[in-house]
Amino acid sequence: MMKQYVLLLLSLVACAAVLCSAGCVTTEVPEGAVVINQTNGEVFSLDHTAERIVLMNSNAAEMLYVMGAADKVVGVSQSIADHAELGPLFPNAVSVGKWDVPDIETISSLSPDVVIAFSTSKPLNADAIEAGGIPICYIDCYKPTTMAADVAALGALTGNTEKAEEFITFYTGVMNAVAAATANVSSSPSVYCEGYTDYSGQAKGSGMDLLIEYAGGSNVLTQQMGATSPKVSPEWLIAEDPDVMIKILSVKNMETAADQYRTFTGRAGFSNLHAVTENRTYLLRNDIAYGPRTFAGAVAVAKMLYPAETADLSVRDVLDEYNSRFGLNVSAGEVVYPAFA
Repeated sequence: MMKQYVLLLLSLVACAAVLCSAGCVTTEVPEGAVVINQTNGEVFSLDHTAERIVLMNSNAAEMLYVMGAADKVVGVSQSIADHAELGPLFPNAVSVGKWDVPDIETISSLSPDVVIAFSTSKPLNADAIEAGGIPICYIDCYKPTTMAADVAALGALTGNTEKAEEFITFYTGVMNAVAAATANVSSSPSVYCEGYTDYSGQAKGSGMDLLIEYAGGSNVLTQQMGATSPKVSPEWLIAEDPDVMIKILSVKNMETAADQYRTFTGRAGFSNLHAVTENRTYLLRNDIAYGPRTFAGAVAVAKMLYPAETADLSVRDVLDEYNSRFGLNVSAGEVVYPAFA
């Protein structure tokens, strides 16, 4: 089962990252140096913990705040600075421009120990940044299968391992609760998940595909379809007739969820789909579908697939606990539409 695999992987990668940070991988690591595995599996090292950090990755930004390292952030991308929830967490950080093409002179002026960016979407001028003597560490904090390792790596990189471990314990605890609630289900509902663009499916390997599989669903899109967000035709989707449909919305678009829902379910040919006639079509806000809050996304998807078995689980409760335990105020408002009974 995917859920047992994910839980085992979360535990193993967290332990591996902690061992690596402790210097157990090699005896040649200088005293005080930090050696971690990046999300892409490549090794990254610094001769000391990072005390001055520039952030290109919004997921890593949230995690650094969670583990008490926000004071080490001296620069952020403009998208982080403008983010309604994340921007205020770094009031003293300087904007270094676009996340994909940051301003090298501004970064250099901040004398950072490291720039943290997405491994899957590297800055276009990464080579120029590194040529200037500024190392870049690629940590995603994006998918559930790599979350524990990524968080452990950030904790080691900043010297904030205790809070990193606290988050990992919380995260895996919620995932364990989802696994326990759906452990004895015999069915595997077919699921179509769509990204922001109409008919842009979420195929094998995507973040939502991992949540669907973890929750016990069967993604109607397969690896053979190519990209993780392939365009599908209305005719293909209607012929597949999935049991459940999920549409990912941005925080802004979720403010008009009722209208968005009517538009989604009212597409030509959708009126006879099982997911529509059986009221198993949902909108899911992107901040719990991807990134550090995917523990809440796992709860949400499991409740979509198995409402009876997951009746005791609450998306809002796990988000409230996250906020309370780590001093945040994230994911206000509705994150799933229609709301669960």
